[in-house]
Amino acid sequence: MEENRSGSAGCRKRRKRGNKSSLTPPPPPLDLSSFDRTMFPLLLASAANLRNPQARSIIKRFLRAHLALLTTRRTAPSSLPPLPFLLPQSFLAFLPLLLASRCSSVAALSAEVIGAAALWSLEANTMIASDDEVIKCLVWALGSRSHRVAEAVCNAIMDLSSSPIGRERLRNSFAIERLLCSFCQMAATPLYIDIFHMVKKESSDSSNIGSMRDSILVLILDAAVLLINTCSEEFLDQIPKELVRRFLPFLRALWGKIRCLELPSNYSQQKSFLCITKYDLAVTIFRLSMNQADHATWGSDKVRISIFGGKESDFENFVLNYWENSPLILSGASKNLEKDNNIFSSLIHSFVPKMTDDALDSILPGLVSCPPIASDEIDINCFLNEVNGSLGSPIMYGQDIRILKTQELTAGSLNKDVKKELHLFKIDAGPIFIDADNVQKSKEAFRDGYTIALRGMEFRSDKIAAIAEGLADLFGQPSVGANLYMTPPGSQGLAKHYDDHCVFVCQLFGCKQWIISPRPTSILPRLYDPIGSSHGPESSMCGSMQILLKEGDILYIPRGYPHEAHTVIDEYESGSKASNDFSLHLTLAVEVEPPFEWEGFAHVALHDWNEKQKQASCQCFDSKLEISRTMLALLLHVAIRLISDHDPIFRKACMVAAKHWSADTDKDFHVQMLLLSQRATFGYIINRIHASSNYIEAFRIIETVVQERNDDSLQWMRWLQHLPQHGDVDEKLDFNNLLGVLDDLIVLYNEDNKKAMVEFAHFKSKFCRYVIFEDACKSFVILLEKYRKTRKQYMQGMWSLHSKNS
Repeated sequence: MEENRSGSAGCRKRRKRGNKSSLTPPPPPLDLSSFDRTMFPLLLASAANLRNPQARSIIKRFLRAHLALLTTRRTAPSSLPPLPFLLPQSFLAFLPLLLASRCSSVAALSAEVIGAAALWSLEANTMIASDDEVIKCLVWALGSRSHRVAEAVCNAIMDLSSSPIGRERLRNSFAIERLLCSFCQMAATPLYIDIFHMVKKESSDSSNIGSMRDSILVLILDAAVLLINTCSEEFLDQIPKELVRRFLPFLRALWGKIRCLELPSNYSQQKSFLCITKYDLAVTIFRLSMNQADHATWGSDKVRISIFGGKESDFENFVLNYWENSPLILSGASKNLEKDNNIFSSLIHSFVPKMTDDALDSILPGLVSCPPIASDEIDINCFLNEVNGSLGSPIMYGQDIRILKTQELTAGSLNKDVKKELHLFKIDAGPIFIDADNVQKSKEAFRDGYTIALRGMEFRSDKIAAIAEGLADLFGQPSVGANLYMTPPGSQGLAKHYDDHCVFVCQLFGCKQWIISPRPTSILPRLYDPIGSSHGPESSMCGSMQILLKEGDILYIPRGYPHEAHTVIDEYESGSKASNDFSLHLTLAVEVEPPFEWEGFAHVALHDWNEKQKQASCQCFDSKLEISRTMLALLLHVAIRLISDHDPIFRKACMVAAKHWSADTDKDFHVQMLLLSQRATFGYIINRIHASSNYIEAFRIIETVVQERNDDSLQWMRWLQHLPQHGDVDEKLDFNNLLGVLDDLIVLYNEDNKKAMVEFAHFKSKFCRYVIFEDACKSFVILLEKYRKTRKQYMQGMWSLHSKNS
């Protein structure tokens, strides 16, 4: 018994000495010069018997020593060991086995070695990323129950993601899906609550926030955001929709917390509970939401009935007699605002009309800035690249919101009716963001007679977005904008002005007096052309319309009509007691993009017809003929543009893609009337092109562009790049850079102008005789869907960032 006790005590004593000694010395220097002959057989044998403590010790000591080698800083390039020496192929082949080990310390050390090697050099990163088995096992290890292993794997994934090939290989191995699954599974645990508890802490409390860096959930989020924000749209589409729907609510909840924190200016450089910035999180939410149909859309039929009335003839009458021609008040078109089947009823309930401060509090909080997207942009990733580092910022004065009032400059008789807009903030002073302090200033300004005008409401409210999308379908346009105007009693917001788009003014609360002056010219203003404010005080009131808009009324104002509005001053003017209330109205702006005017349709028809001519002659290819055809098409495009400068029909909206019809046989007659009107307009356009296309004027325009080496005057043609072109890449026209081909055009036609005029006349006549309306309609609809896709992606992405909707 004594022997046993003494033996046992001796054993315990020896173990104690052994433990003490194992903590003190660092890992021995690693000699990889003969790895395949010496180390690899030993490691392989140890890996086969990992239950043996000595075998585990050998592998761990090797991995620690390798990790120490990879993390050693060397300044001189000559001191860097060669890559085959640092990462032998046999060692790479061995890593998947170690990553899959049941021994958590071995698996974690293996992931740490992979991460260190990925940061060693781009070549090392590429070597690891190119090994499919290593990547697959690394992604698989994300599901480990060991906190240490999962943490090491997340860090290794982020290290590998420092190179494009690393990110691509990780995505191909379903790393994003694995990360999202892991996050959603762990988010139901108390650890998830801890993250949001930490967000509520003061942002300056770096000790508390910094302690969260060890959270595995935070590491998973960091890695997921990094991979999502750098992947293509094709990769995003491959992520299961249900998984995205499970993941997005967590992101939105986190976004709603951190976006309002008073973070220091160097937040992105400080250590915090997240490596990512709030702008990174905003991009992730945007990218995951842009292809998710998260809100219902009112159908075009429902929008038509709510605005124009239940009869199909009501809308037909509007299109044929009023659309882009003259203003129209639709009195009481939405008078049954409280009914659930009205498209405005749910919108009304979302506002608080009792007190002005309450109304502002129900609108302003939670809004983020909506940066403008280029009119001819159909790639959402280009937009995201442009707003990198700023998406999700607070609303910006001028871009998102205006706070202004119009008042007379002086009371003198000589300056009667001379008015000027006064803005609460000066736009010249640089960007001004509407934070909590400026929200309070906005409330005070409202009480002082200032109107609050919010732009882009279709990107901020799902209810407004549903109406805007239905109206865009009804008129066959890519999108409809929506602005909200809140005006105190006895005040005027905007000065007299005209718009470059048609608007439907929907009076939600209160009432407003509108004065609409006659349109000074029959030529409609183009979208994005410089807009002037009214025509000065000297403009005559003769022929102007004065309309009192009450709750439920809708007023249509075509583009180009000067107008102004003010809330009523007394009960006599309004005929009701509503004069003591503020006014809230929504404007729905049908913005006709250049490709979707009749001029645009003519360009589409010409391009489509010319491409079909190319295909028909491909069997007997003649390079000179192809070059000549391309040059003549360019000349005719310019000639069509010149006609549109003087012919108002060319600038009207083309509605061949409008969705105002249905399969109901009772509506066939009215549908046919609208379709016939579109076909008749196309016939007029073709006849004008045939009669008025002028070769000399078009040639002079191109000649000036070439001489000045500046093709800015042809930027209107850029959107033609979105139409399909046949042939090899070097045969296709680059509409972003036309100078080269225009040089060739001048050389080709400058020598013999008479011959060029004959060829142009022949080409024009052939186009006008053989162009097919239905073919042009198909190409037009394809182009429209491209525009709609991008704008819908933008709408859904921005809508998802608004915390009120989250």
